[in-house]
Amino acid sequence: MGQFAGHGISNGEEIGPRLAALETMVTRLCSRLPPGNLSFSDEHQRPEATGLPVAFSDGRARLVRDLLAGRQKRMRYFPDDLFADPAWDMLLDLYASHYEHRQVAVSSLCIASGVPATTALRWINSMTDGGWFARDADPKDRRRIFIRISDMARIQMDRYFDDLKHVIAP
Repeated sequence: MGQFAGHGISNGEEIGPRLAALETMVTRLCSRLPPGNLSFSDEHQRPEATGLPVAFSDGRARLVRDLLAGRQKRMRYFPDDLFADPAWDMLLDLYASHYEHRQVAVSSLCIASGVPATTALRWINSMTDGGWFARDADPKDRRRIFIRISDMARIQMDRYFDDLKHVIAP
């Protein structure tokens, strides 16, 4: 960055090479960041809107959906209540839904939890109170509530799955 500091731009011919060098440096720095650590202040800057690859989002959602499917298959061999973990199942479902750009209604999340609705609703309230989930009213039907993963929880899940990369095959 020192090469740009303190240099005045005297004419338009110097701007092009400097901007190109700056763009190269920014691109290099961004490539060193783990996927998911880039934030977009404008929805039009998101990779989906610009035509850039969305492999991270697709891959992360697919990985989590495969994990959830494996958890469901486990029920063929073991009693349902042996591995009951509704908070984790709901967190996984909301995490995958985030990367699929899909809204999740309370009723759908209750089903995803794999426990009775009353138990699932208690967990949803607890996870919302703890800052892991966020509630959004449906703008078209105020009686309907959508649940989404909070930014804090999504960042923690990103870190968790990034940390597991050496354990889970791509």
